[in-house]
Amino acid sequence: MRVKSPEGLLPAGLRTLPEEMDPLDLFRRVRNDPYPALLLSGRRDRETGRFSVVASDPFQILRFHRGRGILKSRRHETPLEGDPFAAIRESLDACVVPRIPGVPFAGGAIGYLGYGLRGAAEPAMRVNVAPSPWPDLHLAFYDRAFVVDHSRGCTHLVATGFPETAPDRRREKQRLDLDRLWEIRASRPEREPAPPDPSPSAPIFETSREEYLKAIRRAQDYLADGEIYQVNLSHRITVRGKWEPFALYRDLLECHPACFSAYLPLPDLFVLCASPERLVRLEGSRAETRPIKGTRARAEDPGEDRRAAEGLAAGPKERSENVMIVDLARNDLGKVCVPGSVTPDEICRVETLPTVHHLVSTVSGRLRPDCDRVDLVRALFPGGSMTGAPKIRAMEIIDELEGVERGIYSGSAGYFSFDGDLDLNIVIRTLVLSGGVARLQVGGAILSESDPEAEYSETLDKARPILDLLQGRGRR
Repeated sequence: MRVKSPEGLLPAGLRTLPEEMDPLDLFRRVRNDPYPALLLSGRRDRETGRFSVVASDPFQILRFHRGRGILKSRRHETPLEGDPFAAIRESLDACVVPRIPGVPFAGGAIGYLGYGLRGAAEPAMRVNVAPSPWPDLHLAFYDRAFVVDHSRGCTHLVATGFPETAPDRRREKQRLDLDRLWEIRASRPEREPAPPDPSPSAPIFETSREEYLKAIRRAQDYLADGEIYQVNLSHRITVRGKWEPFALYRDLLECHPACFSAYLPLPDLFVLCASPERLVRLEGSRAETRPIKGTRARAEDPGEDRRAAEGLAAGPKERSENVMIVDLARNDLGKVCVPGSVTPDEICRVETLPTVHHLVSTVSGRLRPDCDRVDLVRALFPGGSMTGAPKIRAMEIIDELEGVERGIYSGSAGYFSFDGDLDLNIVIRTLVLSGGVARLQVGGAILSESDPEAEYSETLDKARPILDLLQGRGRR
């Protein structure tokens, strides 16, 4: 059931500054706190890139790995088992505040849901690969945050008073936390260390070109047999080096300004995400997903670049890819939305990014009163653009043909607000740094008519700008 905010529920504390602070500068001020988090809208689009969120020092952390979880507060650790989505719901239901008009994040949980949660989202699926070395789920619960409104040109300071529960104690904590945010805002950003010489290795393609082409041909056998209509196949590339993660993230954003980017420095890994794709947003009862499917590389010549965009818009293969995923998104939303409310608002719009053109569609629906946001995420996770259709069989074929766990890639990163809303991306255009190794994963949709060589080249088009960054090339 969707949690309703009871009358008289204590609202979050709020102060609003009439200036648009730089989220990167705000993050520099808190980067040495425990578990700092940055959700950055790198493209100033009113619909998809309006807000950025900066938070640090969470009051509890929820993690799941290999079917076991832990809920860790500042004083206690509670082991968990069973359904990770149920654990998300229970943790969020303990922290509810009324909506703040015009502010999308009223305190809440920030982190990622890895692709390893697909078995929990779809219990009928057989998972046939070894687990990822990293948690399948990481959510940190923040009682205070900066929310930058790039459209209105202002910065909100939000404090919930959690984990205190008594009203008087929560109000006092809200006041102290708002004062603390005010002090942070006025402080000087931490001086960043000079980035070391990364001394990067040559990229290592964990799946060879020949192996990837073979996987595509095997997928086309499944397509010919009618087992699936589309499947997304990816491969991983690794580079060894000594990067300064935050500096590398800034370089990534310069080359890939994205509405749904995230920087999550965690104890065991760093997630540097420049995703252009939204898995799902819930605002009140309105749920929206924005699948991307169909890609063409950009050209330096303006005329050639325009023709590439026009060719993408008219391309029958790319439009077919996109429409199939729109149908899947409509079906997924239909599981939890009011009958008749699910609508394709926009189909196959060309969105131009610095290095590629994409086809983007938008599908929305009205969440049923007997469903909540966790039901919504479960219904859509993982994003159909990263699996194929039908989803369960496509994911089983992905396990067979890729042979390794995707980990964070093609999962989701973003937030669950304590007021009941959420905004989650799809983890693509993402580097995962751990142990001196940068991991990048790229893929594409395979149809019966796909040309294997062209599909492989498309994955390299997606990877090349980020590999250039890792090698010290391509910085502005």
